[in-house]
Amino acid sequence: GQTHTLDTLNLYYTALPGTLERLTESDYVPKIEEKRRLEMRQFQSTSLKEKKTDNSNATTMSLTLKVASVTPRVLEVKKFLSPVEVQHLIDLASGAKGDVAMERSTVSASNVKSNSNNKGISKKVRGTKADARSSTGGWIHREQDVLVDTIFRRIADLLNIDDQLMRDQVEDYSSVKEGEKEPLPTHDRIVEAMQLLRYGPGEEYSAHHDFTYPSIDNRYQPKRYVTVLLYLTGEGDVVENGVRRSDSSSKNTLQGGETTFPRAITTDSHNGVKVDPQSGKAILFYNVLPDGNMDDLSQHSGGKVEKGVKYVANVWVWDPIVS
Repeated sequence: GQTHTLDTLNLYYTALPGTLERLTESDYVPKIEEKRRLEMRQFQSTSLKEKKTDNSNATTMSLTLKVASVTPRVLEVKKFLSPVEVQHLIDLASGAKGDVAMERSTVSASNVKSNSNNKGISKKVRGTKADARSSTGGWIHREQDVLVDTIFRRIADLLNIDDQLMRDQVEDYSSVKEGEKEPLPTHDRIVEAMQLLRYGPGEEYSAHHDFTYPSIDNRYQPKRYVTVLLYLTGEGDVVENGVRRSDSSSKNTLQGGETTFPRAITTDSHNGVKVDPQSGKAILFYNVLPDGNMDDLSQHSGGKVEKGVKYVANVWVWDPIVS
C-alpha cells in the first residue's frame, strides 16, 4: 500500500526514569513542560534499542504510515511504540504497577475526564457485558505518568492535531492571563482514557463498530471519529511473569488475535483486510466518513486467541467533544 511519513518530537523511551509520578495540571504549564521534556531526554532516543542513548542530539524522529485499506480508511504504523513503552503498558495492564483495575470488558463503554469541576475527576460511562467481548480491561488517563503522556502526544502527532485537545480545557478564559493559554475550539477534551485489554486463550471480540449514534437532542452530535489501536504483543511473543519476550519455541507464544475488517475493499481484494498483531505496531482507522456520516465499512473484529496472551491498548478520539 501507499506510504506516508511524518515527524514527531515525542521520541521513544528506551529506559525508564527512576520515578514515575502522576502528572497534575501544573505539570502542563508551558515552562514546566519544556523543563520536563529536557529532563526526560536522557531516557529517550530515536532508536528502538533499549538503554541506548541518542548522541546525535536529534529532536525529531519519523513514523511511517502504510495504507492497509481505503474503504474503510485503515493505516498501519510499525514501530510506533518502543519495547520499553510496550512493557510499561503491559505492566499496567497486568497489575504489576498495582493501580489499574482490570475487569471484564464491556461494550459501548467510555472513560473520560469530567471537566465540570475543573478537578479532573474521572467519570466512567458504563457499558454492558456481553458474550461478544470476552477480554478483561482497564483505563488509564494520559496523566498516568510521563511515558503515557508521551504516547498520547505521539498519537496527536499521528493525527495531526494539537495535543492540548487531549487535556481538560479552561472553562472561563476571563481568568487566564494574556498569552498564557489560547482558547481552543472545544470546551472539553476530545479523547477518552486509554483502554488496556488482555485477551487469553479462547477470548475474542466479534465484529462491531466503535461508533455509536448520539441522541438527536445532543446539540454537538459527538462521535468517535477515529480509533488508534496499539498492539503490545504479537505472534511469536510470550508473556511470562509479566514480561514480554519473543520466543517462537515456547508453547505459550501468541497465536491468533488478528484484527479483521470484513467489509474492507482494496485494489487486490473485496474479501476484507486482516491485520496481524505485532508488538509496538499501531493501526488507526476512521469510523466516520469525510462528510460526517458513520462509516459502516469500519466494522471490525478481534480474532480469537488460539494460544498465549494478547495485550492491546485502544485510544478513541472524538469530534467535537467526548460524550
